[in-house]
Amino acid sequence: MKTSTFFSIALALIGSKVNAFNLADVQRTTSGSIVPGRYIVEFDSNAHLSSSGMKRDESISTPHEAIYKQLKERDTSYTVHQEYSDGLFIGASITLNSDNDLANLLSTEGVIDFRQVHLLSLPETVFPQTAQWPAAANLPDSTTYSSTSSSAVNSNSTTTTTSAKVTTTTTCKGFSVLGQIGAESVQASGNKGKGVKIGIIDGGVDYTREPLGGCYGKPECKFIGGYDFVGDSYNGTNSPIPDNDPFDNCYTHGTITAGLIGANSNGNKYNVVGVAPEASLLQYRVFGCNGATTDDIVLQAMQRAYNDGVDIINLSVGESSGWTESMLSVFASRLTASGVVLSISAGNRGQVGSFYSYSPGSGIGAINVGANDNAFFPAQQASVSTGHAPITYFNYQGFTPGTYPLYAFNTDPSVAADGCTIPAGTPNLKGYVVLVRRGGCALEDKAKNIYYQGGRQMLLINTQGSVPLYQNFPLDFGFVSYEDGNYLLSQIGNNHTSTNNTTLTFTFNPYQAPNVWTGNITSYFSEIGPTNDLFMAPSIVAPGTNLISIVPSTFGNWSMEIGTSFSTPLVSGASALYIASKGGSQSTSPDKVKSALQISADYLTTSKSDQTLANVAVQGSGKLNVAEALNQDRLIVSPSEILLNDSNYFASTQYLTLTNPTNKIVKYTLSNLPAGTLLSYQSGLNQSSDQPVPQVSNGANVKFSQSSVTLLPRSTWVVLLQFQQPQGLDSKRFPVYSGFIQITGGSTNVQVPYLGVAAKMKDMPILDGTSYYLGFNSPTILNENNSIQSSSGQSYNFQNGQYPTVIYRLVGGTPLLLIDLIDSNLTTTNLGFTPNYNSKRDLIGDEDVSFLEERKLNSIIDSNNDKFWKSSKTQSLISLYCQLTNFKGINCSGFNQGKSSTFGKVPILGNLYEQDFIPRSTDNIDGAGEDHLTFALKSNKFSNGTIIPNGTYKFLLRTLHITGDRSKQSDYESWVSAPFTIST
Repeated sequence: MKTSTFFSIALALIGSKVNAFNLADVQRTTSGSIVPGRYIVEFDSNAHLSSSGMKRDESISTPHEAIYKQLKERDTSYTVHQEYSDGLFIGASITLNSDNDLANLLSTEGVIDFRQVHLLSLPETVFPQTAQWPAAANLPDSTTYSSTSSSAVNSNSTTTTTSAKVTTTTTCKGFSVLGQIGAESVQASGNKGKGVKIGIIDGGVDYTREPLGGCYGKPECKFIGGYDFVGDSYNGTNSPIPDNDPFDNCYTHGTITAGLIGANSNGNKYNVVGVAPEASLLQYRVFGCNGATTDDIVLQAMQRAYNDGVDIINLSVGESSGWTESMLSVFASRLTASGVVLSISAGNRGQVGSFYSYSPGSGIGAINVGANDNAFFPAQQASVSTGHAPITYFNYQGFTPGTYPLYAFNTDPSVAADGCTIPAGTPNLKGYVVLVRRGGCALEDKAKNIYYQGGRQMLLINTQGSVPLYQNFPLDFGFVSYEDGNYLLSQIGNNHTSTNNTTLTFTFNPYQAPNVWTGNITSYFSEIGPTNDLFMAPSIVAPGTNLISIVPSTFGNWSMEIGTSFSTPLVSGASALYIASKGGSQSTSPDKVKSALQISADYLTTSKSDQTLANVAVQGSGKLNVAEALNQDRLIVSPSEILLNDSNYFASTQYLTLTNPTNKIVKYTLSNLPAGTLLSYQSGLNQSSDQPVPQVSNGANVKFSQSSVTLLPRSTWVVLLQFQQPQGLDSKRFPVYSGFIQITGGSTNVQVPYLGVAAKMKDMPILDGTSYYLGFNSPTILNENNSIQSSSGQSYNFQNGQYPTVIYRLVGGTPLLLIDLIDSNLTTTNLGFTPNYNSKRDLIGDEDVSFLEERKLNSIIDSNNDKFWKSSKTQSLISLYCQLTNFKGINCSGFNQGKSSTFGKVPILGNLYEQDFIPRSTDNIDGAGEDHLTFALKSNKFSNGTIIPNGTYKFLLRTLHITGDRSKQSDYESWVSAPFTIST
């Protein structure tokens, strides 16, 4: 996915304070990205072979017809949007008018699973100069300099300096990152992915760009096919207008992704050739011009790509999840099991801490791709007439070619506010390179002031040791280092212009300025795992910052990008190189592709100053190295990742299968390389830790059945590993420990990542019962004025916005959240348990803050409970159906007769809201929201559509613990609200 802010700007946010929560900003609606009333429903493939358990109806020939007939017989109002009809997924995307219609759907014979449809959005990918600054009139005259200097730098050589000393460096290779992932040497060997088909599910593509082949739909074209599922005008809520041509020149994301995978060298001025330029590409457009879609459309595109026979699917889209259970994740798992490699972006919200993976990248078997920082900053170089070494300025685009004198408002190093205002007597700055220092006011203010004064070239002098910034202004702009800037200022005379005729000459001269700050460190924005069900996320990382790629000509042909959206196509291209090296997808499989990329990856350190290995939840198996993945002599190891689970289900015994692929006898040695252990939750608080998540050195110990193995040619051996969890850790901080099993020997080393949690995931707190973030105890009820309702109650008539809204936060993910209505007179005795959160409870300072309270339960155990409602329906579907019918639906009666679980004994009056597999809330450190959740009771109706009688009630909110049993009330955290009255 694409980040919404520039790399260096976002770096400055790390460590900043979280903005104070403002109650007035709360939207009094039910939160989430759910499309109201719309569901992806899975059908039993044999649903048409029977009709509600009766004899087969010969007039029905498909599962769809069987389901639709039953819905019509029950007078269900529904609209079908998409249908899915292959062996991987049979079903439909359906909108229902009411929850009563939903109850009908869920009880229909042949419906086996469903998920609510979510709206998926991507931020803008390019920062176009949409706001043009008009030049001010009546400026003083100026002299324009535009001659070619004899001291101009040769475009085939580069130099760099921080002083007057000239230092020659290597020949510039443009801005390609192929060398950083091993693809450069693979391509040099002749492997460029020929014969491999890659499906790109994204925005459309401007295939008319020369590096993308210039044509579509013909055998000789790079883009041999695809489909537009939405059309230009689609915004995620209106009706899509599909067609057969995925051309797109109004949204850049898909073109950028395609360029990173497969751009040719023709017309490629920055030498950013794709990883697999000879692969055949198919583009599936699921975003209109504004970058929004729904997951049922993405599912349709995934299914079509599979039917079109692609070998790889690149998917740079997702949403907050934390689970492997979303419909797209489940379908991604099925695709990989069916032979398709899936490379999916990990997400861009690493700032909010761990246990925040994205869907569908969390699909089992998919390659979940995170990002590491580029080893260089794209820059250009200008020559100096004094003979000083070329000046590096940070902008991937070169300044307008020519030779220009210098101008500065102030040369005093202690004055940072130069350019914040234009001093009286300043001339027209046209034709000058204007020098200003960083600081004192907004950067845009300085740029505007210079622009309004006629200036069209601006160099900003960076503060010492700071990361440079990139900006798009309607003038030539670039950062220069503190040292180079001071040298240029030393050439300024008393009249604010350069002395001795000092000039800068600009030519097109790309330069890879070394990233000495964060190069080859995991990117601050890259999503941090693991999933809540403790699968590894990310799987691997690849460069995801400062990437130069192609955009439609309407956006200026080229752009610089940042995000896991753009590390992902590098992995897709690498997968194509691997498949091509094996002779095609028939000779390998997705698990072998993923395994080869993982065990050959280069592990990364925590930072430039901290050489501790970065946690596997941050870096996955490490940085992509496709050259090593293709090494024919590399040891073959299975599995390629070791999942140790949590303390409750600790999988301490593991096995590694080693295969020597060579014709030589090789001795291999095994060792444990522990990585830093993440402390995912803050000390003394049930609140997650932000990035950088604190790390400690406590690591796992590993005992090997044998520490070395000598293998005969092409032989296999199994080694037993016995893991011991780290000691001395506070389980209330939910430590995520990890590391690598390194195996040395032969021509190359391999490493297998492992990961576990030194705590019980069932103990992870869910409801935030504190005032730590919101500033008031929660959950609670907000009234029509966005004020906290009185604890003594309030009356709501549902007129003119008079309705109650529940506001709450989740400090941990939950597989099931329910809000029900109960009688206001219920006590803990007749409720059947003691709610462990209420509006008067504040846990700040409580030493047992992250422990769960013991519940007082009515122990009603049903030994036959496992026989309840035997069918192919999923547990979540059954649970929702019984909630919607207030446990009075077919086969739900046992809940009210003491024959079911303790959960079913709770005397609710009816269900109001249900949601599955919800991620935890954030503290909005990245400004992307999702820091709280709300439920708005906007009408006096239960979720099944029946009327709530006038009376006084309370809300009952319940959240199921990770690994909890849905049928046991003791496995839920619960909150009972203050009373409120419905009076209509």
